[in-house]
Parts: sequence; structure tokens; C-alpha cells
Amino acid sequence: MTWPIKCMAVLIFFACLPAGAAETVRFDTSDGCRLEAFYQAPSTGAYVFVNAHGLGSGRGEWGVLEAELKKRGYGYLSLDFRGHGGSLDCGGAPADYRAFDAAGWSSLSGDIRAAAGFLKTKGIPAEKLLLCGASIGANLSLKAVIEGLRPAGVILLSPGLVYAGVRIDDFFKADFGVPVFIAASRSDEYSWRSADYLSERARISGIKYVFRAGAGGHGVNMLTAEKTPGMIEAIMAWAKRLKPGSVKRKTRKVDGSAG
Repeated sequence: MTWPIKCMAVLIFFACLPAGAAETVRFDTSDGCRLEAFYQAPSTGAYVFVNAHGLGSGRGEWGVLEAELKKRGYGYLSLDFRGHGGSLDCGGAPADYRAFDAAGWSSLSGDIRAAAGFLKTKGIPAEKLLLCGASIGANLSLKAVIEGLRPAGVILLSPGLVYAGVRIDDFFKADFGVPVFIAASRSDEYSWRSADYLSERARISGIKYVFRAGAGGHGVNMLTAEKTPGMIEAIMAWAKRLKPGSVKRKTRKVDGSAG
């Protein structure tokens, strides 16, 4: 290939890159793990979703949601938990989720807090964040809230009362001041029973919540299990209604396709 043709090929390549494409970022946790994530900056004033994947998965599972978030001006940070994907170094030692015990899994809520810390360096405060977790990522997102992180809201896709030793069955004893979107599929029996229990506890405790039934699937699979308007549209409608710093003691239970 001649030099002019090479230059033309390079120009065409960069011209075809999407404007404002997500970037790969890296940041450290308080206990020395190096995490990798996809980051998409939001439109001015828009929320940033902190997406926490399921056990053994990775940031790549959020592609469908990420596309919709970008289209609507929301930002996102989809992280690889330590021991997953590109987050395999903890203080110079290799990390592998397959070697985690219950304490190891429980520590991953610190990865979500580290993500919030990274976003703060980008000028995005906690009250502009929406924590969005799937499966054990849901449990860990809620655990990060209980540990003191105060986002605008938290989204729990297929939570479980206990996943890999990460218990959330006693987190809804009192209103912790953060609205919650809970979703599970009836066919996903354990998550369904867990979500139903959490919703009832939220109602009793005065936590502002929405409970939505998924058409099928577990975790992120619920996002594509039904035609629009579906789960993603329900999440977007919920996020649009949020008013940071103005949590009302009102509950709403939804079973079906409504948002």
C-alpha cells in the first residue's frame, strides 16, 4: 500500500469513529485493586449509570443498555469487578473470582465505591449517579448504599437475598433515603421470591420503590426478553421521575409491562 493510500485509510478510520465514544478507563480501589471500565460522559446535568455485572460475567454484558443510555444523553461507567475481565491485578497479585470466598465477594462493594470516587474526579457527584446491578451486582450495589454511598437511586435486576455470601435480606429494615427500582422474572424463581420479599420490606419501611415483573431471563437478560416498551423503557421512565435530594415516602408496585 502506497503512502497516500495509507494516509487515506487512516483518515477514513478516524472519520468513522463514533463521536463521543465510550473510553476504557482504569482506577484503583482503596485496597489496591486496579479496575477497568467503560466510561461514557453524560450530557450536561444528566445522570451517570454505574453498571455492576453478574458473577463470572463482565462489563460487556451491558451493551444493550449502554446504547440506550447514550442515545438519551445519560452517561455510564460499566466496570469489571476485581477478578473479572480486565480487572485482574490487586496490589501486584493476580485476582480471580473463582478463588473468592464469601469475604472476597463481599469486598466487591468497595469496587462500586471506587467507581463513584473515579466519577467524582470527573466532576460527577454521588447524587448524580444511578447504581445499576445485575444478579450479584445488584446485591453489591445495594450493599454500597448501605455502606454510605448516596446515589440518586439504585436499580436491582434479579437480586437475591443471598448470592455468594453477600446477604441483603436485612437491608430494608429502615428507610435509607435512596429510591429503589426492583425487577425480577417469575420464571427466575429465587430472584422473584427475593424481589417480592424486598419489595414488601420496602413498603413496610417506607422506602420509595418500584417493583417491575420481567418477561423472562435473569439479570441483564431481562432487558431483551420483551418487545418495547420493555424493561429498559421502564428503567428510563423511572430515572426520569427521580428528583435528587427529594425522596418521598411513596411506594408503587407494578406487575407487567408498565414502567
